Amino acid sequence: MSQKLILPINKAKLTASIDTEAYKKAFGFRHFGSDMISTQKDRTVYASGNGTVAATGWDNACGNVVAVVYPGAYNRKTQKDESIAIRYFHLAAINVKMGQRVDKNTKLGTYGMTGKYGGTGPHLHMEADADTQYVLYTPTVTASNYLRGTSQGAVPFDDARNTVMNVIDFMHCKPGLLDLQTYTTALDAYIHPEDRSIDKT
Repeated sequence: MSQKLILPINKAKLTASIDTEAYKKAFGFRHFGSDMISTQKDRTVYASGNGTVAATGWDNACGNVVAVVYPGAYNRKTQKDESIAIRYFHLAAINVKMGQRVDKNTKLGTYGMTGKYGGTGPHLHMEADADTQYVLYTPTVTASNYLRGTSQGAVPFDDARNTVMNVIDFMHCKPGLLDLQTYTTALDAYIHPEDRSIDKT
């Protein structure tokens, strides 16, 4: 199975890329995912393609969490199909259950600013991980009550065994009549140059 994953927010604006020096300098820690908001009032978060909900729950640090496994996701950077898990953090509400099959029309929930690391405003934090078996292992936390941090078995981001990737490498914009997706980015040092544009489906 091969599929091109699409944006989880239809009017998406990327506000922070994965692991930039500017983010680390500003906030005092490394950023192991990508942050996104809507340019309109709709905060709905959709599944990005065909997949299965692997986990849902509450984490003290990252708020409401959903993890979805997407088989055969096309990586624009490597030009290969890869099965990945995407973790969604800081959701205000969760609309899916573990084991549920999803597609691009499935509403996973709405984004917010839940959890200790919810930030100063509502946003969606996403992480792509090649480890589709242990979907709650993330270098974002050291230890937590739901997610598994680096002191609990997660591989550190700068370790050669790290499986976390740039989720934007898997994202595509679907501008067709049904989805009408758009993609923009903040124009600052929090955005990697390669993330400033993505392919259309």
